[in-house]
Amino acid sequence: MKENMLNILAIDTSANWGSVALGKGKDIVYLSYLDLRVTHSERLMLQIDSCLKTTGVKLEEIDLITISNGPGSFTGLRIGLATAKGLCLAQKIPLLPFNSLKILAANLMGLGLNILPMVDAKMNEVYAALYDSNLNELIPPTNSTVEEFLNGIDQPAIIVGDMARKGEERILALGKDFKLANNHQNFPLASSMIGLANKISDYPQYNTKQISELEPYYLRKSQAEVNFG
Repeated sequence: MKENMLNILAIDTSANWGSVALGKGKDIVYLSYLDLRVTHSERLMLQIDSCLKTTGVKLEEIDLITISNGPGSFTGLRIGLATAKGLCLAQKIPLLPFNSLKILAANLMGLGLNILPMVDAKMNEVYAALYDSNLNELIPPTNSTVEEFLNGIDQPAIIVGDMARKGEERILALGKDFKLANNHQNFPLASSMIGLANKISDYPQYNTKQISELEPYYLRKSQAEVNFG
């Protein structure tokens, strides 16, 4: 694989909104972000097609596809991963999954504060993790209530994700040394995966078995599984 000028296609469908990005080497040359009331199944391939046409990059010229693999929207994760798998298997492109909480944390990387991505998991729970300023994992991804997770953290941190807005009152009521990210920082972007991929020294090789067997990282059972499992 070419390491100096990789064409990286990045796909994020971990929430109701979604984004597609293309990187040439370390440069982000395309980013599409949509928060529309249509499903990923209706718009994702249109976004990818627009990305390739706009940049003039053909699918067979893509060296690596990255995907946000969860936790997040169960339906969104399935659609995103199925699409990425189809593209990779058809063109023999390596696939690199990233945790969606780490993608969020990348929005605040390098600020000198621990980063606490926290997203609404419904049913009064959140998906959350804790990273240091360089994205080293301090607390692995988990799902719990806002209070349960935050009461276990004693160091200052900046909270990023949709719960920085939705849960602001609950967070501030704890009286801890937490800062809240600005609203424009609270969305996972596909372009962040390109930056994360460029920090990896050993890129994955194409592996049919690994791609075929990759599953979304749901972190918890769906409500349907809870009800009928």
